[in-house]
Amino acid sequence: MKHKFVMLIAVFLFHHQSADSQTFSSGDHWYTNPLGFSPLELHAANGFLLPAAAVAACLIFTKDDTSLTNGNALYNEDGISWGYKIPHTTLFQNSTGISHALRRWMSVGLEICLYNVMDEYNNTGGVGVRPFARFYPLTEKRWRLYFESGVGIIYFFDNFPKPTIADSRLGTHWNATSKYGIGSEINLDSSTSIVIGARHVHVSNGNVLGVDRNPSHDSNGFFVGFSYRPANQ
Repeated sequence: MKHKFVMLIAVFLFHHQSADSQTFSSGDHWYTNPLGFSPLELHAANGFLLPAAAVAACLIFTKDDTSLTNGNALYNEDGISWGYKIPHTTLFQNSTGISHALRRWMSVGLEICLYNVMDEYNNTGGVGVRPFARFYPLTEKRWRLYFESGVGIIYFFDNFPKPTIADSRLGTHWNATSKYGIGSEINLDSSTSIVIGARHVHVSNGNVLGVDRNPSHDSNGFFVGFSYRPANQ
């Protein structure tokens, strides 16, 4: 069942990547979306495919860490991000999930994400599921720095985004949503950490209903939360 779910996400995301209309509209600059352009394009399907390929390569070409007996962690995060294109949507986020360390410097996870979007035209919520990967380039005794990227599927209770003075297209209930960013885990004790960081969030539907139904949302912001690991890790 689990592999069928992953395949469904992969098919949806491949369509999302190959669609002609993934919009890089006015206001989408390198400094507002630094990894959203070629060759990475992490706010499209590459936000899932490239990290997945990196994880696979690391598992193939690096040795298993036998001292890592239990790498599971539960976490909860709250975040806010601000859209930099009309209608400058404010996006409130909550993510609850589990991550599993495949190496001491790499983990994968799955989260349930709750969104609430607010602006002059939009006021709705959404719930989704998103797999992701984290890579830890810097690990100290009390804290760790990581880069993360992931893409999932989200259902909004109202069509999102709504038409605006800058884009007359009407979005859909079902969308893909991606995130990438940097964060830090700061240990409070042997099992609990504070998590804080910054990320970019993208929402669009990959032209599932055609270019005329695929407006997009892009925002940058911050998040804070906590992570809990069993004491025997």
